[in-house]
Amino acid sequence: MENEATQKKKLSKKKKIFIAVIAVLIIVLIILLFIIIKKKHTDKNIPTLTIVTPAKQSISAKENFTVDVELSDLGDVLYPAASLSIVFDSSHLEFMGIEEGNVMTLGDERADGSSYQLPDWSVDVKRSNEIGQINVMYLDLTGGKYAFSKDCLDEDDSLLMRLSFRLRGSAKAGDVYDLTFADAAFAASDESKSLASIKNTLKTENGKVVVKE
Repeated sequence: MENEATQKKKLSKKKKIFIAVIAVLIIVLIILLFIIIKKKHTDKNIPTLTIVTPAKQSISAKENFTVDVELSDLGDVLYPAASLSIVFDSSHLEFMGIEEGNVMTLGDERADGSSYQLPDWSVDVKRSNEIGQINVMYLDLTGGKYAFSKDCLDEDDSLLMRLSFRLRGSAKAGDVYDLTFADAAFAASDESKSLASIKNTLKTENGKVVVKE
């Protein structure tokens, strides 16, 4: 009888331990799920710069091709300065320059009542190819009159710029060349309101160039 009672106690103890372990695992899973959902929700609210991977390029094509850089959002302040640094494989890709996007800055009011204008980006094409890094800058010397603003954005106007490339003679079919953000920022007069990839207040998503097999 004692053995039976002892065995029942042992089984009951094991059962309690098993239930406790399951309960702890459920709590851990709930916490992890909450963190993941919260992170996704937070990420959606963070302005994002995206290098959009273009269609596969043909090795036989001699024409330039473009890579879109898109901006999802901005904060509720003015950004009189912006900079992007994008690393690329300059031994296989030649950077040809920047083409206009459709994201505008504030500007002078014109006869048609519009007061937006396209930003004048500054970039050294020759230096970019020498170092394999595209350093692009925009600076509004007035400190706000020609700044980037959330008011200049809408769902259909997210193209910040187009990067123009061509495949070099060293490119091979099947190759994949990464296009990677080294740094990106939209500077505000109040530094605490600035957006920067290094501070995780500006999210960046990299792209690539794929050569057809």
